[in-house]
Amino acid sequence: MAAEVPPTADRGVLSAESYLGGQKNTLELKGDWEYYPGLLISPNDFETLNTSREPHFFYVPGIWSDSFLNRGFLAGDGYATFSLKVKHGLQGVPLSLKVPEMETAYNLFVDGVKMSSNGVVATSYQTGKPEYRPRIVDFFPKENETSIVLQISNYHHRKGGPAQAIILGRTSDIHNKYEFAILRDMLLVGSILFMGIYHLFLFWNRKKDPFTYWFALTCILVALRVFITGNKYIIQLYPDLSWEVHLKLSYLSFFLITPVFARYVYLLFKPYFSRRVYESLKYLGFAFCFIVLVTRSSFYTYLMVPFQVFTLLGAGYTFVVITRTIRDSLPGSKIFFLSFAIFIGSFVNDILVNNLIIYGPLTIHFGIFTMFFVQSVYIARNFSKGFVEAENLAVELSDKNQTLQGVQNQLTELNERLETRVKDKTEELQGKLDQIGKDMRLAKSIIQSVTKLPDLDPYLKVDILYKPIAEVGGDIYFVKRIQDFYYRFFLGDATGHGLQAALYSMMIQSEFERVSAVAMRPNDVLFYMNQHFYDKNADLQIYFPAIVMDFDFHQKILRYAGGGVQNQIHLKKNGVTSVLENTGPIIGILEHYRYGIFESKVESGDRIFLFTDGLFEELNESDGAQAWADLLDIIQKTGTLTFTEVLPTIQNMLFQRLNKPQWKDDSTLILIEIT
Repeated sequence: MAAEVPPTADRGVLSAESYLGGQKNTLELKGDWEYYPGLLISPNDFETLNTSREPHFFYVPGIWSDSFLNRGFLAGDGYATFSLKVKHGLQGVPLSLKVPEMETAYNLFVDGVKMSSNGVVATSYQTGKPEYRPRIVDFFPKENETSIVLQISNYHHRKGGPAQAIILGRTSDIHNKYEFAILRDMLLVGSILFMGIYHLFLFWNRKKDPFTYWFALTCILVALRVFITGNKYIIQLYPDLSWEVHLKLSYLSFFLITPVFARYVYLLFKPYFSRRVYESLKYLGFAFCFIVLVTRSSFYTYLMVPFQVFTLLGAGYTFVVITRTIRDSLPGSKIFFLSFAIFIGSFVNDILVNNLIIYGPLTIHFGIFTMFFVQSVYIARNFSKGFVEAENLAVELSDKNQTLQGVQNQLTELNERLETRVKDKTEELQGKLDQIGKDMRLAKSIIQSVTKLPDLDPYLKVDILYKPIAEVGGDIYFVKRIQDFYYRFFLGDATGHGLQAALYSMMIQSEFERVSAVAMRPNDVLFYMNQHFYDKNADLQIYFPAIVMDFDFHQKILRYAGGGVQNQIHLKKNGVTSVLENTGPIIGILEHYRYGIFESKVESGDRIFLFTDGLFEELNESDGAQAWADLLDIIQKTGTLTFTEVLPTIQNMLFQRLNKPQWKDDSTLILIEIT
C-alpha cells in the first residue's frame, strides 16, 4: 500500500484530518499561508480586519528577501504576519508544534494565545532583537481546527521570513522524533569527535604522516558544526550566548572546513594536487573567515552562497584529482572517491534545500558520517599495512643479522691480518707526511719571496693583514714597480690551499709578470691574463677573482680594474668614502672579455683598502649587504688614526664582531696610503 501524501495548505487553510488520523504521522505545515507584509497583526485584530481586503498568500517554507541588486544588504529586512488554519480533527488530543528558528525573530500564537517566541519582533532595526532557539509547543485543541498566527521580523540576516516549516503532530510523536533527532545528532557528534581524537593520537605518535592531523581537525570542526546548527544544542548548553556570537560560530565552523579539508586531501594526494590550487583554497577560505570575524551578520550572511559555490568548485577539482589517482591505480582511491561523492551529493542536496530551490529532507548527517567513517577506515588501512610491512621487515632484518654475524666473524679475521699491514703503511705514510711538510715550508718561503714589497718611497706606504687558514693560503698579492713614478698592485684569490694554492699562485705570478711588461693599463692586464687562463682551462680549469690597481704619480691618478671581486674602498683625506666598483667577471670564464677601467685623482693622505672576499664573507655569510655595511663602518672609524694604527685596530674590531674561534677562508686586507 502506497504511503499517503502529506497535504499542503491552500489559501491559508490546511485540511489534514485524514492524514493526522493515522498513528505516528506528523505534518510539516507547508503551503500557502495568509500573508500580511509590513503588518504585525495580533490574533484579536484578525476579527476586526477589513474583510473586504484581499489577503496575500506566501508559500512556507520561504523567505521574503528581495533581490540583492534591488535592495543591497537590506534585501532581507522587514516584518510581516502569517496566518494558517489547520483542520486536524483531533479535538482534546494533546498536540505539539516543533517550531524551528525563524529569520530572525518571531511570535507564535495558537488559537489566540501566545505560545512561543524568539528574540524581539519589531518594526525597526533599533528595537528588533534576533534569536535562534528551536522550541516544542504543547497544547490541547478545544476544536477540531487550530488557528496559528506567526509574527516575524528580520533586520540582521540576508534571509527574512519562515525559512523552515513548523511540524504538527501528537505530543508523544513530536517529542519522540525530537528525542530521536537528539540521539542521532549526539551519536554523529560523538562518532566523528571520537574519530578526530583517535587520529590526533595517531599524529601525536607518528608525526611523519601530517595528513592524520588535518583529518582530525576536520572531524572536530564537523562535530562542532553539528553541535552548533540543527537543533542548536550549544544554545541549550549556554542559554545566555548572544545571537551574533552563535551565528559567527555557525559560519566559521562551516567556512573553516573547506581550507582544513583541502589541506588533508592535498597532503594525501600531494603528487596529484596542485599547490597553487591548494593555496587558493586555503587563503580564500581564511579570507571568508576573516570577513565573518570583523563584520556584522547583515553583511557576512551574504557570503554563504558565494562560499558554497567556492566550495563546490574546490570539490570539483578534488574529483579531478581523485580520478587521476584511480587512473594510476593508487591504493584506496576508489573507496575515497565513493565516500567523497556521497558527501558532496548530500552537501549539494542541503544547499538546494536551505536555499529553498528544492524541498526535501536534509541528508548532510548521513553524508558526513559515511565519508568520515570511510576516511577513518582508509587511514587505518594504511597504518595496518605499514605495521604488516614493518613485521615483514623485522623478519627480513633478523635473517640479515644472522648473515651479518657470519660476515663479522670473517671481518674479525681480516682485521687481525690488516693490523700488521696498517702498521707498515703508517710508517710509510709518516715518511711521506714529513716530505709534505718540507714541501709546504718550501712553498711558503717561495710565496713570501714573490710577495715581498719593493721600495715604495716617497710615494706610498703599504701595510698588509694576511690571514691564511693553512700554512700556504690561496690569497696572492704582488706589488711591482713599473717605473720610478708608476706602481702596480695585484690581489687575487687562487683556488684551494696548501701545495695546490702554491702552484696556482706561481702560475698566476708568472703570467702577471709576463703581461705587466706589455700591458699599459690595469684592464689590459686582466684582459691578457683572462685570455691566457681561458685557453688553459680546458686542462687546468683555473678560475680566480683578481684586482689590478696602478698608481701614476706624474698625473697623481689611480687606475683600477676588478674581475669578479667585491667593491673596494677609497677613503679620501677629507673623510669622504668612494667605492671602486668591479669592472668584469672572474678570470678564465669568458673569452676575449674587455674589462672596464676606473680612474680617480689621489692626493697625499688618501687611503685605499683592497681586500679579498674571504674577509667579506667572514663578516656575514648570508647577507652580503650587511657584510658590506659592517666592513665600511669599521674602515670609516679608522679615518682619524695614524697609518700604523689602522690595521691593528681593524683586526681587533673584526675579532670583536666575528666572535669565531677560527675563520673559514683565507682573508687579505691591503692598506695603501698616499704620502
